Amino acid sequence: MLRTLCFITLIASSTISHAHNNDNSLAHRAFWWSGNGTPVLDSFGNCIRNGSWEALGKPLCKLETAEVVTQVSLLVEEEVVITVAEVVAVEAEKVPVAVEAEVEAVEMKEVPTAAKTVVEDVAVIAPDSEPKLLETKTTSVMEPKPKPAVVTYSYPVALITANVYFDFDKNNLRVDQQEAIERAMIDARKANKIFKVSLGGYTDSVGTEDYNYGLSQRRINTVVNYLDLRGMRVNSTMAWGENDLVINPNGSENYELSRRVEMVFKVQQKVAN
Repeated sequence: MLRTLCFITLIASSTISHAHNNDNSLAHRAFWWSGNGTPVLDSFGNCIRNGSWEALGKPLCKLETAEVVTQVSLLVEEEVVITVAEVVAVEAEKVPVAVEAEVEAVEMKEVPTAAKTVVEDVAVIAPDSEPKLLETKTTSVMEPKPKPAVVTYSYPVALITANVYFDFDKNNLRVDQQEAIERAMIDARKANKIFKVSLGGYTDSVGTEDYNYGLSQRRINTVVNYLDLRGMRVNSTMAWGENDLVINPNGSENYELSRRVEMVFKVQQKVAN
């Protein structure tokens, strides 16, 4: 490019110097001139040569010299414009990769927070690789626990009853009857509350009424002492003697079932509705 400029400049300087080095008398003698000192031109605007033009070395007319200089100047200007455009293009191609990286970094700094969030959610496609989704953080959301169903309760009153049986004319507690007392106490203690413990003593019809009354009371005392040892307090007692006998279906007396102590536990139950 520099050599082109030098060549164009050399042509211009050579043409101009040639016009100046030739004697003006040569031009005057080789061309026709008017009385006011201007060359005579033909229909195409060229100087009209006379018969001495070739013998004088074919000199240039002043107008031809000016035209050549103008054309050279236009060529020089055109080359300068082209040279500047090429320089700009070349310099643009030489932009360092680091500068581009810095520009991208500056642009990323200016991206708002909301925009960055969107960028993080899109796929990143690297050269010569398959698209990969950016890893996103997943926050688990605890679902509200269902409210437990409302349970209501009722508190009815119930009676838990059991019989303790005795041998003929005895008031001592048999082993098998201790088990009957234990089962009755367990059922009573399962209730929400124990209101009252009542005992009733009975005998069979054998013997006198007074004797049987005393015997029924002694049997009551035996059961009271056992319950007291087990931490169960008795609230009321009643000795009935032979007044409430147990009768078989055929009308005869059941002696074994008549010799007894009836236990009644009045409790409050707790029942879910």
